[in-house]
Amino acid sequence: MAPSFLADECVFQGTIDFLRNRGFEVTRAQDLSLRGAPDREVLLRAQKLNLVLLTNDLEFGDIRRYPPSRHKGISVLKLKDYSSMADVHIVLQDLPTKEEHIAGSLFIVDRRRWRKRLRP
Repeated sequence: MAPSFLADECVFQGTIDFLRNRGFEVTRAQDLSLRGAPDREVLLRAQKLNLVLLTNDLEFGDIRRYPPSRHKGISVLKLKDYSSMADVHIVLQDLPTKEEHIAGSLFIVDRRRWRKRLRP
């Protein structure tokens, strides 16, 4: 089964549309009244809804603060600006598309590749 995502408010709408067009279910943080919410609250909501968190917030890449074993999964998109979005979309096409390959993992996605950190 394909994972479903909670897109943090910093994720570009173009990225949300890109994933939806590829068949993924994506819920926006704004639609859950999470605009301006603290990071931990956003991640907690993703956990409660059994969603993978999709974010541009690099702080979620700190496995000491957000250990992979404690969440459904986090995908951090390292976008410097809107112009790098198309490159990241190319890399996103190569991400695993099965929920069991994403659950409990941290993915860091940049313009050239993705890296996966597993739960300990």
